[in-house]
Amino acid sequence: MEIRTLRLSSLLRAVVLICMLLCSGAPVSDARWRKWIGRVCNPFTSAYGPWLSGKATFYSGGDQGNACGYGRLTGAIFGRNFAAVSPRIYLGGLACGMCLEVKCVGHPGCRRGVARVTVTDLCPARPPNMAFCAGGKLHLDLGRDVFPVICNPRVGVAPIRFRAVPCARYRTLNIILNGNRYGYMAIVVMSIPGSGRVIRMDVRGRGGRNWEPLRRDWGATFMRTGRPLRYPVSIRVSILGKLCRLIARNCIKGQFFNGRKLSCSYSASI
Repeated sequence: MEIRTLRLSSLLRAVVLICMLLCSGAPVSDARWRKWIGRVCNPFTSAYGPWLSGKATFYSGGDQGNACGYGRLTGAIFGRNFAAVSPRIYLGGLACGMCLEVKCVGHPGCRRGVARVTVTDLCPARPPNMAFCAGGKLHLDLGRDVFPVICNPRVGVAPIRFRAVPCARYRTLNIILNGNRYGYMAIVVMSIPGSGRVIRMDVRGRGGRNWEPLRRDWGATFMRTGRPLRYPVSIRVSILGKLCRLIARNCIKGQFFNGRKLSCSYSASI
């Protein structure tokens, strides 16, 4: 399954507009440049995905964000509006942070409410979840406080329609750091605006010229090893469906150890 957040035609139009500005040879004022870039590189916008059909159940204890690595920050940032998703939606962690709109359909127990949730966990394709989350099914295991918004909890398993929607207009990045002084660094970035999904993460130490790409380790965790970086360290996040990146400059200011939590402001740049 593929949930698109930006139509190809829109992306091509954006690229053409930038090329016209850069290659026309005509002088471009700062105000005009900011206007065009603002249209292309607005981190708060994201396309709505198509409505998809699936099933939903509910569970407790989901505020740990285990498979995405969000830990107890799940509840602090997303409240009780979280969901674990089947592997077909989870896509190896790419869905972590994605925001979904969910409604119940076609059952007497359905309610008129529409819920918005953030993907924070995986519903693994193993017992006792085989009936719901295995076999390529589209399944959401909602937080127990969210399910009653769309359906009578006595129903247990609800037929649903759901789609990807823009996330909240987060203006700071919440970050969980793990690592050591020898160069190992693992970073989880939460509260991503727009599509909410991180497709790439880079870091750059003080005095560095180039951004160093991190590799996705598991869930929403990106990591590096090798020579230690010089502090402070900046973080650059690429979001699914956007040409621009979010840059948190000088975010990591000193040595860090397991589980340190930071909040860093960011700017959007191509």
